[in-house]
Amino acid sequence: MRDRYPEPEQFTVRELYQRLGGKLRLRPVLGELGMDRKVCSGDISRPGLGLTGYVHKFLYERIQIFGETEITYLDQLDPASREEALVRIFQFPIYCCIVTKDLTVPEELLRAADEADAALFSSPRDTTPLIHDLCDYLGVIFAPMKSVHGTLVDVFGIGLLCTGRSAIGKSEAVLGLVERGHRLVADDNVRIRRTGDTLLGTGDSLMGYHMEIRGLGMVDVAALYGIKAVKDRQQIEIEVRLQDWSEDLRYDRAGLDEKRTTILGLEIPLVVLPVLPGRNLTLLLEVAAMNHLLNKGGDSPARLLNKQLIRRMENTEQDEPERPSDSGEEVVRG
Repeated sequence: MRDRYPEPEQFTVRELYQRLGGKLRLRPVLGELGMDRKVCSGDISRPGLGLTGYVHKFLYERIQIFGETEITYLDQLDPASREEALVRIFQFPIYCCIVTKDLTVPEELLRAADEADAALFSSPRDTTPLIHDLCDYLGVIFAPMKSVHGTLVDVFGIGLLCTGRSAIGKSEAVLGLVERGHRLVADDNVRIRRTGDTLLGTGDSLMGYHMEIRGLGMVDVAALYGIKAVKDRQQIEIEVRLQDWSEDLRYDRAGLDEKRTTILGLEIPLVVLPVLPGRNLTLLLEVAAMNHLLNKGGDSPARLLNKQLIRRMENTEQDEPERPSDSGEEVVRG
């Protein structure tokens, strides 16, 4: 449940190397140089145009990737032109460069990075797959984020965010889901990041896999139910909001009133469950997740039932015999 992503304002090249260096197979070329520089953007840049002289709107705040195209271009230049091309882009505050495919790093690039106090890495990986993995990771770190008071659980692969006022019973209902074999992701403080059209939910690093159950105190779900009962992160697909029962409020009884809620600019389905003594909230949360699975597969069960009822009423009306008029006159059929 721990949010293992660093804060973007404090994310350095050293952390990038420690967290992703193994996957990207990065090797520092200049040792510790530039490791404490901050990563400023979730995007990357290939400085090909800048090397040729076009530096208008050069994206220096991004990690610079030197692939086969850039290195081959530099190799075709004489030493003086090569140094001029690199000086042209290193006039900007570049902080990190990666040379892919185990290509030989030009001496001029080594000197330029050293003078700019920029980190320089080499990797045997191909350029495009390396860029994809790097952008995926940076995209999560620099994604829009917010914290929500609620509980996040994985129910049949559906990320269900349970919300509601404090002490309404969110944690108890979700603990029942864990007892049924589902997996807890976060309790009390759910950290949500938007990556593209996906909402990714994680938990607070300090709370771990603990839940607060009034009357019992803090409960360690991982210790009680094992590692299979918990999960680090989960895509959020539906919100179920627990609400105190009120006779003044209208609740959906047919399932045709589809509500939506917006989180970080992205809409997801919303289910409002009134809380009454005797209601099995754990069962209702599980059914809400299963119903969402059915809705994803096509037309919702409620709409299918509604169509069948309308079709039956139409057929009944057609089968009914014609009745005499109320005027008392005899109806003559021709």
